[in-house]
Amino acid sequence: MSGGNPDGKFSDQTAPIRLIDLGTVDPWASQAVYHAVAELMAPTVPDTILLARPNAPYLCLGYHDRFDSVLDRRACRRLNLPVLRRRVGGGTTYLDAGQIFYQCVFHHTRVPAVIAEMYAGLLAGPVAALRALGLDCTLRAINEIEVDGRRIAGIGGGRIGEAAVVVGNFLLEFDHAVLPQVWRAPWAGFRELADRALRERLTTLTEALGSVSVNHLRSLLIEKFAETLGRPIQPGALTCGEESLAAEVAQRLSSEGYLNLHAGRGSAPMNRLKIAAGVHIRADEYAVEGRRVRAAFRLNDDVIAEARLESDPPGDWAVVERSLRGVPFSQWREVLLGA
Repeated sequence: MSGGNPDGKFSDQTAPIRLIDLGTVDPWASQAVYHAVAELMAPTVPDTILLARPNAPYLCLGYHDRFDSVLDRRACRRLNLPVLRRRVGGGTTYLDAGQIFYQCVFHHTRVPAVIAEMYAGLLAGPVAALRALGLDCTLRAINEIEVDGRRIAGIGGGRIGEAAVVVGNFLLEFDHAVLPQVWRAPWAGFRELADRALRERLTTLTEALGSVSVNHLRSLLIEKFAETLGRPIQPGALTCGEESLAAEVAQRLSSEGYLNLHAGRGSAPMNRLKIAAGVHIRADEYAVEGRRVRAAFRLNDDVIAEARLESDPPGDWAVVERSLRGVPFSQWREVLLGA
C-alpha cells in the first residue's frame, strides 16, 4: 500500500465520515459494495465506513491466495459454498450470518503513510467497542484483534485505486467444522493440527459474553469509530454510480478468471497456514534412511509446539514427535537425522 499522509496522522479531521449500514445482505453484496466504493474513491468522495452481515455462508480468498492450493474445489461444491476473491490481503476466510463486517474505505491521502499507524487508527474503534463490552481486548501484530489472548476477528487491508481499505469482522459465532473440510491440506497430520489450533486459538463474542445484541454492537461500534477517529459519523447512502458498479464488481469477484488469478504459480496443496498471530501450521518433507517422511507442525513463533510425522514405508514416529517439541522449525531435520 503506497501513498498516505506522511505526517503520520489522519487528515481532514472535521469532515464527517459517511456510514453505510447495509444490514443483512447477499454474500456478493457484503464484498462487492465496499469494492465499488473504493474503486470510485476520489479526493471529493467522503471517507466511508460500511457495516454488513451476510445472509448465507461463503468463502472468501485473500487477494494473494491460490485457489487450488488453499481450497478443495470438490469440498466447496459438496458443501454448497460459493467462493469469492477480494482485492485486499489477509487469508482465506469462512463467512456467514454469525459475523458482522466493518469496512473502512478512506482516501489514501487522509490516512497515515505508515501501515502500522493506519491499522492502529482504523482498528482502534473495534478494539474500543470490545473493551466497552468488558472484554480484555488488545491489538497485536499490527492487525490482529484478540480477546483474552485468542483471535476474535479477521482483518484484511490493501489499496484499491485511490482508496486505503481495512476490513474486519466481529465473530458472534463460528462454525469450526467448515474450514477443516474445505482446506486443501497436504496430508492428514496437517489438517489435524490446523483443526485443533483453530478451535483453541479462535473465540467468539457468544463464547466470551454468553449473548450479544447485534443492534447494540452496531451502535457501539459506530460510537467508538467516531470517538477514536475524532470525526462525526453521519448515516448516508450509496450513489447511483456505486450501486451500479457493485453489481459489476460482484460478477468480477466470482468469475473463474479472477478466482484463478494466481493459478500460473502452481497448485500444490498449501504447506503453511496462519491460524492467529504467532501461530502457524507448516508442512515439510525429508528423506531419511530410505523413508520419505512427511511432517506437519504447529508453530508458536517459529518454535515447534506439536508435530505429526508419517512416512513411506510406515514407521513409529511417536518418540521423534515428542523430541521435536520446543525445537526451532528450521532445525527439525537435524533432530530427525539424530533420532
